[in-house]
Amino acid sequence: MKRKILCIILIILILQYFCNFVFAENSVANNITNEVTNEINTETEELENQKQEVENKIEDTNIKLEYVQEELSATILRVQEIEDKVEIYQSEVNELGQKMQELQTSINEATLKLQIASQNYEEKKNILINRLVTMYEAGDIVYLDVLLNSKDITDFISRYYVIEEITEYDSVLIKQVEEEKDNIEITKQKLENEQAEIKIIKAKSEQTTIVLNNMKTLQKSYAEKLTDGEKKLQEQIAAYKKEQAEIEAKILAATNSIQGEIQYTGGEMLWPVAISGTAITSYFGTREHPIQGVVKEHTGIDIGNAPTGTPVVAAADGIVSYAGWLGGYGNCVMINHGDGIVTLYGHGNKVLTSVGTEVKQGDTIMEVGSTGNSTGPHLHFEVRENGTCVNPLKYVKVP
Repeated sequence: MKRKILCIILIILILQYFCNFVFAENSVANNITNEVTNEINTETEELENQKQEVENKIEDTNIKLEYVQEELSATILRVQEIEDKVEIYQSEVNELGQKMQELQTSINEATLKLQIASQNYEEKKNILINRLVTMYEAGDIVYLDVLLNSKDITDFISRYYVIEEITEYDSVLIKQVEEEKDNIEITKQKLENEQAEIKIIKAKSEQTTIVLNNMKTLQKSYAEKLTDGEKKLQEQIAAYKKEQAEIEAKILAATNSIQGEIQYTGGEMLWPVAISGTAITSYFGTREHPIQGVVKEHTGIDIGNAPTGTPVVAAADGIVSYAGWLGGYGNCVMINHGDGIVTLYGHGNKVLTSVGTEVKQGDTIMEVGSTGNSTGPHLHFEVRENGTCVNPLKYVKVP
């Protein structure tokens, strides 16, 4: 009986030991799990905070750079408005100057052409007059007499061909004199029209230059009233505008490159993201910019639901005219399809092609990413017609 009781007690002790061991092991495991979870949560929270801090800085900076009414003083807003007008007037003055140079070159060419035509006309006219005088002075000697005085048939044929050549020469000479006279009249008219046009353009240029100088004086006056902080912000805005202008210049250069080598064949373009389930997260047209926080024109469509690394493909056959970093577009690829049609692919993770590469519709050119002014992985897709952005849905359909 005692033995039985001891066995029961021993079994109970053994069970208690194993239970304590298991519970202790579970407790340790739970503690480790909790510690790891807490560390992960802490790191995640820190990363989220860092991300939010960066996004906030980007947002604040871009809002200021877009000089929104609520964020900037009246003085700096006025400076920006005047600066924008200065740029417009300066551009107009430059265009008028270019037009005047072109017209002056054309006038110089027309003047030279008129001089040459007048000389040719006088020379040919004098030759024709001398020929007519000679024929008149010859009196009764006519072509028939020349033929009748031939010694034999060979001499007759020879004289006949000479007379025929003389007659042909006279006809050509008369025609040339008439043509030279017509050319002179056309050139004179062209010259008069261009001289009148250049006077108008010159007067307009002078007026615009006066307005431009007045705007510059006004701009300087307002700029002198800026505080040190506003002056620093003004420099940021100027740098931002310069970068935007450089980006547009690069896009225009890429758009105008490789002319005549390819021809757009038309037809529907291929959806540029090679994965199912994508969707347009931002359409073409006016929208509130996701980073800059202001209402502005969206020059393309944003295609989302595509993780980083998703293949981006050429929407149509063409030649790569740009491949690399492009400011707010981040890693960017542009393809020239001919006839002024260009597609642009922005915010790529990696560029997988190079300038001058001939691509076929569906060829991989880039990976989806979030470079440049971007809040997450997506593809910014543009279509430009002779440099002007158009709605890409005119060329592609959502799958």
